Amino acid sequence: MAMTDLFFQPLDQARMQACVKGVAREGMCVVVHCPQTALLNHYGHIFLNHLHEAMPSGTIESYSPSDSDVLIDNFNQMVSEMSVEEALKPGNLGDVTKVWVIKNAQSMEPHELELLGQLLQQFPGSKVRFILWMAGAEPSSSLINALGKKTMRWNIALPDSAQTQTFWNQARAAGQEEDVRSMLEQLKLLEHVPAALRAVRETKTSGAATRKNKKSKLTAPQIARWSLLVIALLMGSTATVAWLQPEAFAWLKNQNSDPVLVEVETKAETKMEVPSEAATQGTPTTEALPLKLSEEAKTPLAKVEESLLELPDEALEGKRWVEQLPSSRWLVLHGAYKSFAIASQVKKAYPGLKNSRVVPVYKPNEPLASFVLASGPFEALQLAEEFTKLSTLPNPGTVRTEQNLKSRLNPVQEIRKKP
Repeated sequence: MAMTDLFFQPLDQARMQACVKGVAREGMCVVVHCPQTALLNHYGHIFLNHLHEAMPSGTIESYSPSDSDVLIDNFNQMVSEMSVEEALKPGNLGDVTKVWVIKNAQSMEPHELELLGQLLQQFPGSKVRFILWMAGAEPSSSLINALGKKTMRWNIALPDSAQTQTFWNQARAAGQEEDVRSMLEQLKLLEHVPAALRAVRETKTSGAATRKNKKSKLTAPQIARWSLLVIALLMGSTATVAWLQPEAFAWLKNQNSDPVLVEVETKAETKMEVPSEAATQGTPTTEALPLKLSEEAKTPLAKVEESLLELPDEALEGKRWVEQLPSSRWLVLHGAYKSFAIASQVKKAYPGLKNSRVVPVYKPNEPLASFVLASGPFEALQLAEEFTKLSTLPNPGTVRTEQNLKSRLNPVQEIRKKP
């Protein structure tokens, strides 16, 4: 039997339907927020069920906050398989092929959400949309704005006493009161339901259990008769086996043997097996040790040189360009990209980035580089800010000093002191 969609108030249902239409027909992203996780999960699953129906040919995938790097890599991989024109062309807003649902998105770092927003805005032709489930504190307006203008917001309010009673009555009518009981208990709303209505199902359950117990009870004479019958069957089967296979009971003849000798022989056999088992385990341990030591023996300088060898020539030229910049200069940075190919495509697509450089930058404890598009240098801050107003740029960009970029040119391994 199909489950009935249960809502605490009609407004919740209207907002859910608007979000389904926004994603499937208008190419919107959605931020779903609720103070309590239990209610967020309840409405979130109803939302996704309706979205599946509205997008029969689309794909809906779920991710966790720890998958942020996977999300960005998947996005970059998908865009790299498209031409620049396809990736930058908005196309039909309703032509959405993938929806990525990020649950517990409140655990993500702000810069990770901002990066997802930048990717969506710069490559509208990717036909991917995000749905963020956020529990707890309400997200800031700046964070929502970072996701772009094509973002809807659904704030789920906690229900009051009257709404809870109406919700419970709907659940009882649909025969789903036990399905929502756990959620109401987590929300501490079950106390708003009249005790008489709450106890109906409990009474039925306890009555059924009582009838079951009555059926399972046996009287003392019945138990005695069953016990004698089982013992008789066991004795009969044992006698039959002894008659057909007398060798199976040969062990009874050895009752006079010394049990101490048997125990000593068993212990001796165990001791004889121990050296061979230890020798078997010693071989892989000896072989694995040099590999671990050689990996730890790498100096920070060796790790830096190893990472630089993996960079494309244009990225190495960008790195040397930044290193040779004079001090007290200003640069305009146009986003950071996980893939060098994506950064190069963006540079070619916008005339304002014709003279920009692709520069590799590193985050602490991350051996792989991201790639920044840097324009400049500018001798004055005002000149850099004027440059950001050009209409031929993908976005205004961020103004930074040359020293800020120089400090991120090489991998940084943070040293943690042992407590």
